[in-house]
Amino acid sequence: MSKRVEDFASIVQVTFDRVFDVQGGAFSFESGGKKEYGVSFADGTVPRGGSRYAVALVEQGNWQKVVGWRDLSTPDVVLAESAWDVALAQAWAVYWFGPFFIFGALLFFGGWAALAALLLFLWASVYFVRQARERNRLVDQALRDIPPAAPPGNGPRIGKTGKTWLTGVLNIVRWWP
Repeated sequence: MSKRVEDFASIVQVTFDRVFDVQGGAFSFESGGKKEYGVSFADGTVPRGGSRYAVALVEQGNWQKVVGWRDLSTPDVVLAESAWDVALAQAWAVYWFGPFFIFGALLFFGGWAALAALLLFLWASVYFVRQARERNRLVDQALRDIPPAAPPGNGPRIGKTGKTWLTGVLNIVRWWP
């Protein structure tokens, strides 16, 4: 079963008629007579008044959960988090919580249960990373397809660092023992 962008996010086109209450990376805006308060993009971007954006929201109308965006005057797509960020979060979860479950299963149920707990943690980690990668791919393509269509690039920028998938690989290689 192939996934669609609608499974992960809803794409909204918005013209920021007025941007106000800018504090740090958070801002409020008015568009078409409707006001939204306390919106923030992951990289701290604050749109200019009058600019047009395409924004991917996790839930329709919920501006607190922004997945990605594109200023329609540029071909650049920005995503809130990369699959590498999710992989790092999963690695920390396995590091901090895995031993409790694995040793608990070993102590109370035996070696096979400990192995099952370890495999369950690893499977969940891989699942979440693949979901994030698939979501980012679909959101990136959906944002690029909105007129004026953007040419395919070498991948979207991720958050405030401006990193791409290649940066993630190079960071792993740099820290590899």
